[in-house]
Amino acid sequence: MTRINLLPWREARRLQRQRDLIGMLVAAALLGAGIVFGVYTEINNRIEYQQQRNQYLTGEIARLKKAAEELEELKKTKTRLLDRLNVIQKLQASRPGMVRTLDGLVRLIPQDIYLTSFKIAGTQITLNGVAKSDLVISEFMRSIRDSKLFGEPALQIIETKTINKAVQARVFELIVPIKVDRGLAGAEGNT
Repeated sequence: MTRINLLPWREARRLQRQRDLIGMLVAAALLGAGIVFGVYTEINNRIEYQQQRNQYLTGEIARLKKAAEELEELKKTKTRLLDRLNVIQKLQASRPGMVRTLDGLVRLIPQDIYLTSFKIAGTQITLNGVAKSDLVISEFMRSIRDSKLFGEPALQIIETKTINKAVQARVFELIVPIKVDRGLAGAEGNT
């Protein structure tokens, strides 16, 4: 005998196809959502990584700025110390020149001249003194001129004064240049 399938097979097949389609749609939606989630996570990871790098670079820049400021302070300190050292070296170099100049001056003063004061300013000495006569002052000026330490002296003032109501003397002011290579090169001051 022949069997006749009275079940609505078309209806069953259509329902099966709808289920398959819905299953594929759900699977595609889940796959799409997974891909979107993966891309979103990767982008967030890269953003966080870049932010960490930016923070690291910001920290390094701040550290380098601080180091640069410290370096500037060290350079300023070095400059100040070098300036001080140069001043000390100049003073040390001028010390023997001062002694040599004063020693040379003492050796040139004749017996009949008495110095009352002297002043050193730059590269010249101003001498004030008292002498017995003009001849003694002229002799003193010649000996200064012939010296290796001093240049040509210039007589500024010469006056006759009475000392102790009986003795007449010649009061003078003499400017004597110091030769720079041997004398007080760079030393300034009053003595």
